[in-house]
Amino acid sequence: MGVRFSAVTWVAAAAVALALNSAAAAESAPAPTAVPPSSQGGMPPIAPAADKLLAETCRVLGSADAFTFHAEVLFDQVLPSAVKVQFAGEINFALQRPDELAIDYQSDLGGKRLWYQNDTLTIFDQPHQLYARIKVPGSIDAMLDKVAEMHRLTIPLSNFAYSEPCLRLRKQIIFGTYIGVNDVNGVACDHLAFSSRDIDFQLWLDRSAKPVPRKMVINYRTEPGAPEYIAVLSNWKFPKQIPQSDFFAALPKDAKQIEFLKVKEPQP
Repeated sequence: MGVRFSAVTWVAAAAVALALNSAAAAESAPAPTAVPPSSQGGMPPIAPAADKLLAETCRVLGSADAFTFHAEVLFDQVLPSAVKVQFAGEINFALQRPDELAIDYQSDLGGKRLWYQNDTLTIFDQPHQLYARIKVPGSIDAMLDKVAEMHRLTIPLSNFAYSEPCLRLRKQIIFGTYIGVNDVNGVACDHLAFSSRDIDFQLWLDRSAKPVPRKMVINYRTEPGAPEYIAVLSNWKFPKQIPQSDFFAALPKDAKQIEFLKVKEPQP
């Protein structure tokens, strides 16, 4: 999960993205440095408070028939000169189980739109007016797994879409802790931090009956320059039904179809 562009790949987020193909870490003074549990006298890899909150968030997202949210994102790229620069973007995300997903992604480096409905995935590259379309499995989980494995396509914040968002995360966590109650744009949130072998991951959860993610920070600390990905999430909605038209690929008349994984991205 790198913060980069290629072919028809997207900026990864998390991938929960929870961009959660991975985990992450942080600590607040005077908490000890995050280390594997074996060196902490047999402590559990995830503190009970953090484990409980994460599990509830994953239950809420995984059991929802439909949801939408908006995300403002910041992401780093490390140039060949080793200079690290930051870009911004936004994501509008809509999901309806079992087989509908729509993502509108716009950033400083261009934009893409994605529509998944039934057994068809369409990705539209707006700057170049090009689109690609392939047949995929008829469930969100299976679709995400296939495009990641077969096409190396990482969809931003796509791990929020899995029916078991925590499943992949828990396999990679070596440490997790509860930081405290901290603010995200005026909203009091439970602040969690996790660590995997390669990634530090922080998550801020709404302190309500629906503990939805309000912010996430991923630090790719083993990559050159240790780039970061930041997403602030808002406008969460859990409707009973989303209009099917939202998941239908609305392509311009002059858009040209190309083979999957042939779209080129502008480089900074």
